Amino acid sequence: MIALLLALVLLPLFPLSLLFNAGLQALPVWMRVPALLALPAAGALLLGQTAAPPAPLATALQIFAAFTTLLYAWRLLAVQEVFIWARLQATSAWPLVWLAWLHGMSGVALVLVALAVTLPAAVLMILGCSLSRRLGGAYLGLRGRIGPAFPRLTGVWVVALLAALAAPPFPGFFAMIAVLQQIPAGLVAVVLAVWLLWSWAAAVLLQHGLFGDEWPRAAGTVDLSRSGTALWLALAAAVVLGSIGGWSWWMH
Repeated sequence: MIALLLALVLLPLFPLSLLFNAGLQALPVWMRVPALLALPAAGALLLGQTAAPPAPLATALQIFAAFTTLLYAWRLLAVQEVFIWARLQATSAWPLVWLAWLHGMSGVALVLVALAVTLPAAVLMILGCSLSRRLGGAYLGLRGRIGPAFPRLTGVWVVALLAALAAPPFPGFFAMIAVLQQIPAGLVAVVLAVWLLWSWAAAVLLQHGLFGDEWPRAAGTVDLSRSGTALWLALAAAVVLGSIGGWSWWMH
């Protein structure tokens, strides 16, 4: 029971997710990314080594997990600030780890699912820092599209956003398929609804960042360097190829 309570703190469901998000927001920006990755992974590791609870508690956890993932997916639709969008999307994704665990997934698979659905949010937070330095903030849609002023940074941001909504062939896609294979039909409908809401929210954010009048580039600001862009895209390609290469393991 202690392990289960600790997992609820590290991999929070509503209402503990409110405290987790408040704490994450209060951290300095340079600490948010390590916390965002390490804490849910530790929670998934704990779950993977813990037996599923009795039926009444398992049912309650399922209800809270389904409510949490839908709630935060819905909240994404009203968010235009990249830091907030990233942590809310991750908070919406973590209950999927609980649902998979409650229906038999265990061990390393749970940790990989947690990392697969959290890593894009961490990358978005890093890119949010780049946007803040150039735009004065990571809030999109205030003064038009950012692509003409910062085409390379915008391209990397679009790739990270596609990864966050678990589009193929990013790791989140394989994690979602693995979770869908594990859970019953009623929860499948919930997860598919969440996936749809993520796509809708990402489309809204893309609209704010890619359409409208051109954002005027402030004096002294420069685009992401070519070497930096190449490094980001090479890392994305390596992760994608690793996911595709291990697709049969994800499906197991």
